[in-house]
Amino acid sequence: MKKFAVCVLALLFVVACNKQDESFMGKSYSTNGEYGAEITMEFHATETRVFGKVVNRYNGSYTVAGNTIKFTPFASTMMMGPEDAMRDEYSFHQFMSKVDRFDINGDELIFYTPEDGSIILHINN
Repeated sequence: MKKFAVCVLALLFVVACNKQDESFMGKSYSTNGEYGAEITMEFHATETRVFGKVVNRYNGSYTVAGNTIKFTPFASTMMMGPEDAMRDEYSFHQFMSKVDRFDINGDELIFYTPEDGSIILHINN
């Protein structure tokens, strides 16, 4: 009976973690870069794919376990834009390649890097 209870608790823990994993799926987020460019990020509703836009449109995939997340390198269109917006785009892509964990705080999705950098994206209504 003890083993059964431990297994049930372990299963509930896994289900709870997976619920958190899916809490951003199907949602769209945005923020502004250091130089003012709007950065958007949208998560596919049923697949572990992400897409958005800074100057160029980008897309990629990700893996999640608990509050850890890892993005594949983003594929992107290659149009030129205003210099400041291009800086924001470059910084965003560099940052996202290092992201290793996330947190959800109300309407905020926060990504962190191992160096303790963070970016806060706000849900779009």
